[in-house]
Amino acid sequence: MHRLRNPLPLLALAAVLMGCAGGIEDRIAQRQEVFDAYPADVQERIRRGQIRIGDDQDTVWMVYGKPNETIRRTDAKGLSEVWIYKILGYNERLYPSVRPVYRDVRGTLRGSYYIEDTPEYEWKEVLRVEFSGGHVTAVQMRE
Repeated sequence: MHRLRNPLPLLALAAVLMGCAGGIEDRIAQRQEVFDAYPADVQERIRRGQIRIGDDQDTVWMVYGKPNETIRRTDAKGLSEVWIYKILGYNERLYPSVRPVYRDVRGTLRGSYYIEDTPEYEWKEVLRVEFSGGHVTAVQMRE
């Protein structure tokens, strides 16, 4: 059996396709009045899953949905809010785990054991969107 060494790119692609395909249209429907108030070019960008500097929080929410984490920060320019989006994927480390060779009908372990390197899952940050005054001021995307 072939085991995929690093499925993170495939997981990221799947998350984007699942989140953007029906997800964007569903989120637009939830905020239809806000969406209808946007100019046609902005509506098209939202449907394509694109955001730009200057977009408002509703636009980002329609494209990416609810963030996994929200933080507020204060710097010399004032107060800002950062939305953080994450996906579940493999980390780069492998951890040994003990696996039984087989079990009998009653579930009793029989035979010997072997040690297998098992990847561990963890949440990985893939996108940060920073807002000031309710509008996008910075976008940071992990590749």
